[in-house]
Amino acid sequence: MSPMKSITVTFISLAFAAGVCAQDLTEWVKQTPVKPDASKLKVPQGYTASVFVEGLSTPSAATVDRDGNVWVAISGNLFGGPDAELMDPPHVKVFNKSGKLIKEIGKGTFKTVLNELSYCADNGKTYIPEYGERIWEIDGVSGQLKVIIKDLQNGDHRNGGITCKDGYVYFALGQPSNEGFADPDNLGWTDIPNDPFWLKHPDGLGTTPHDAPCRDIVHTGLNVRTSDGRYTGAYMPAGVAAKPGQVVKATVPCHGSIMRVKMTDKGADGIYPHEKMEVYAMGFRNQSGVEFGPKGGRFANALAVSDNGMNDLGHRRIANGAEKIWIVTEKGQDAGFPDKEGMNFVTNKRFGWKAYTGAVYERPYPHLYIGDKPFVPKSSPYTGNLHNAGVRGVPKIIANPNPNGYINPALEWDTNSPIDGIAWSAKGFGADNQLFAAVYGILTGPDSLEPTWPYVLKVEFLEPFGIKWSHFVGNIEPGGNAYQKPENRGGMERPNDVVFSPDGKTMYIVDYGAVHMNFNMAQPFYPVAKSGVIWAVTHN
Repeated sequence: MSPMKSITVTFISLAFAAGVCAQDLTEWVKQTPVKPDASKLKVPQGYTASVFVEGLSTPSAATVDRDGNVWVAISGNLFGGPDAELMDPPHVKVFNKSGKLIKEIGKGTFKTVLNELSYCADNGKTYIPEYGERIWEIDGVSGQLKVIIKDLQNGDHRNGGITCKDGYVYFALGQPSNEGFADPDNLGWTDIPNDPFWLKHPDGLGTTPHDAPCRDIVHTGLNVRTSDGRYTGAYMPAGVAAKPGQVVKATVPCHGSIMRVKMTDKGADGIYPHEKMEVYAMGFRNQSGVEFGPKGGRFANALAVSDNGMNDLGHRRIANGAEKIWIVTEKGQDAGFPDKEGMNFVTNKRFGWKAYTGAVYERPYPHLYIGDKPFVPKSSPYTGNLHNAGVRGVPKIIANPNPNGYINPALEWDTNSPIDGIAWSAKGFGADNQLFAAVYGILTGPDSLEPTWPYVLKVEFLEPFGIKWSHFVGNIEPGGNAYQKPENRGGMERPNDVVFSPDGKTMYIVDYGAVHMNFNMAQPFYPVAKSGVIWAVTHN
């Protein structure tokens, strides 16, 4: 989703898969929600799992206010399917501490899916990003929804997580592209006219969606030539070629970033002007979770960011991109997109999907050009064993590396198994200053030998260096509830967010619910109505 946030998982970002099949080859088999059973969850000794709320459709995120009310974002059905008419449009449900529904907010107001929301203890307000549209603010359960940020970009990844700290609102803006290109052979958004972001920030290149860099970059001149004969450069709109040495100027706000703006910088219309925003961190792709550590602790100034890695598609194909958790420790840090994927630059052989042995007509990227000259990899002067013959890797887009260097992720996870919502534990949970992350799981292949979902991961930060991660909550066997043996069914399907109660003793897990997959269908994902659950895990 990535439905859900990224889909998120995180929703719009996975919508590209709708075009996988040309026609329906079968009809959907109607799915029935499984009754949630907390005894089917594996939790560590000293903790108890329970069902807080069940029977939800497409819950995507949650936050908890100072009174202990649990606000749940209902994303809305992006994918269609036989349950579409059973699902409510995007809105927010508010439950009290006992799980009683006390209010519904935004029905008929929100126009696109909701992937995130966040309560800010500093000012008592709740922030609700509407994916790819705008960001809303509401002052308490009885408050009125107000738009505070607008004119955000179109594309495959849009606005993500949001949080606050020391008088600033921090929010994530994803990259419109998968790996740097508005590639019309890959995605359907590349020729959308009058992108509101580019109408507001004219760069002289056009107003169809394209990536906006956070710093001035010097271009290698890397282009793709698409099936309709157009050349498209990285950071350019579809059909606009790049030249070697071309300078692409930074834009504020920019994409693949964590932006921030002072809470006091609203305009007279209640909107935060783009020119008042500043880049806090950059070089991400599709950020979901954005959370600072607990106040007063060693991670108070550490911003954790979950980030969905590149997909192996398009003309600049990058294989084996990982899902990641980053820890940003100071303003201006760069994670390296589009030329760095996690720990390594994409020139690393890990990311090349095919070896090249020297023949021009066999080059692995036949639609890549430097300017208007075909890109032909240079074979390494080193010749190793036969099974290592040839070169792999993906060409760079940026000719001027960041002079301040790059950060590496704290954790890399399985390819296409998104890590979405994250939360730091504070006193009361028996695991202080540790990070917890919801693993939504595979929607598009390739599948791994062992399912790496659904889990809530616990990430511990060691002294003097390093991390240790472990499965904190999971099902009896690997894989979603729908794939368990009959006697083990009743557990988690698609955990998409984690959040803590004000006293820190209870973790709430947002379980998006069952997503039935059938790649013989034109739209291969079918969310099952009323299968979403909010689980509670309490420290005894």
